[in-house]
Amino acid sequence: MGRTVDIVGDVYAIVGNMPWGCRFCLRGSKIVVFVTGLCDDKCFYCPVSPEKLYHDVIRVDEEPVQSLEDILDEVYAIGAEGAGITGGDPLVKVDRTVGIIKILKEIFGDDFHIHLYTSGRYASSAVLRALESAGLDEIRFHVIGDWVLQRIRLALEVLRDVDVGVEIPIFPDRIEETKRLIKKLDEMGVSFINLNELEASENNMRVLLMRGYKIVPGTPVVKGSREAAIEIVQWASKNTKKITVHFCPAGYKDRVQMRIRLIRKALRTAKPYEKVAADGMVVVLEVEPTDQAKQLAREGYGEPGDNRILLHPDLHLPGAQVRRRYPARLATGLPLELQGIAENSDNAA
Repeated sequence: MGRTVDIVGDVYAIVGNMPWGCRFCLRGSKIVVFVTGLCDDKCFYCPVSPEKLYHDVIRVDEEPVQSLEDILDEVYAIGAEGAGITGGDPLVKVDRTVGIIKILKEIFGDDFHIHLYTSGRYASSAVLRALESAGLDEIRFHVIGDWVLQRIRLALEVLRDVDVGVEIPIFPDRIEETKRLIKKLDEMGVSFINLNELEASENNMRVLLMRGYKIVPGTPVVKGSREAAIEIVQWASKNTKKITVHFCPAGYKDRVQMRIRLIRKALRTAKPYEKVAADGMVVVLEVEPTDQAKQLAREGYGEPGDNRILLHPDLHLPGAQVRRRYPARLATGLPLELQGIAENSDNAA
């Protein structure tokens, strides 16, 4: 008798139990800490932007990080329940990574869930123990070669309270290879494998096309990746014993999960005179500093800006302009689908 397959539209397809890190991601309550762009693996399909890949930069939810306080501020801003630690490879800067995990756990408690992505190249016994001691809850290996399986076996032996999983992109021409990998991981006792829809980006588009892959028109995803992932999940329901096999579509991650996070941030950080729109943007009115506008600001309906008065958008004043903005310091690095609405724009009220 096969295992149950759950397919929820463009949200996920799964056999087994949803990994905890994915649960927080689905509800937009996880920050993403990009620890470093440094990485000693040269995956041709890596979607990380040229501005970050192979550069030692730190970002939290795509915003520049100057100090640990910037990361903590983002946790408060969205009311985060967890964090994903990514790169590059976070273990290239293991002391930095361990320090971030430790401070997040110390301030937000044991229930603040933290998962980490790595190829495992630098996942020695000592490093794995340091990660667990700092409070890591979940480690996700990116299998780029058979040698990574040795790192995964080591993690299964060394780690006691950390869930060990795998996360890989799905290539439409590697279905059988992926099935064989899943069988090995299931026999090893790996907790889960996440199958990501293969994404095209500025960094990998040219190479993907040169290798014969095609892009779905109007989207940043590789044609056939989704269908291959669904086939693999359905296969897993009949051919695996315990491992969770979870497919994460790029569309949900880029268009829905990101929006939920924007809305959470906007609701928590919006000023009294700002209105949060359904897309997560913060909306205000900008008007000339007339006597009426100044009076409304004094009464709590807004505040003075740079040669303008900012007021609640439900007010109606002659010549007022509607301004929409992303509820954060910067909008750089957003998915293409969100870049248009992230840019400030003025429209007649």
